[in-house]
Amino acid sequence: MRRWAKRLLTPVLLAIAALFFLVEELLWRLARIFALLGKLPVFHQLEQLISALPPYGALAIFALPALALAPIKLLALYWLSGGHPALGVGTIITAKVLGTALVARIYQLTRPRLVTLPWFAWCEAKVLALRFAAYGLWRISAIGRWISQRWRGWRERGRNWVARRWAAIRRKH
Repeated sequence: MRRWAKRLLTPVLLAIAALFFLVEELLWRLARIFALLGKLPVFHQLEQLISALPPYGALAIFALPALALAPIKLLALYWLSGGHPALGVGTIITAKVLGTALVARIYQLTRPRLVTLPWFAWCEAKVLALRFAAYGLWRISAIGRWISQRWRGWRERGRNWVARRWAAIRRKH
């Protein structure tokens, strides 16, 4: 019975993990926006300070966004319970997007210090292994292949559209 349950649940749980990692990966790409802000003098100095922190200082800075966003998420739940679903859901989504992008940027800045902590390096290796396994499952699954094909087709159509618009603009000038 246990073997049957494991064979049934493992692909389902890995598919859920793959979707989770896919969404997180897309949100982590927003760290590029914070990297652009880091080119401004004030933020550049702040990033240099963060990069120079010792390992446990870097860990504290890495945990800070999660602690800072907790009250905002509670406020969103208050709005949801008070009959303001659009405001509550909008706040949760905004907090998730901005929080993930900020954590991603802080991770980029603090990773060299964080991996000097053996337990952090171990946890990071386990999470990255799970991420790799989830992506592997996603690539070989029927839905993953179907979505990948649709995505490639959409991207090609988009590139062709941009190329046609660019050619039309160049012809006018």
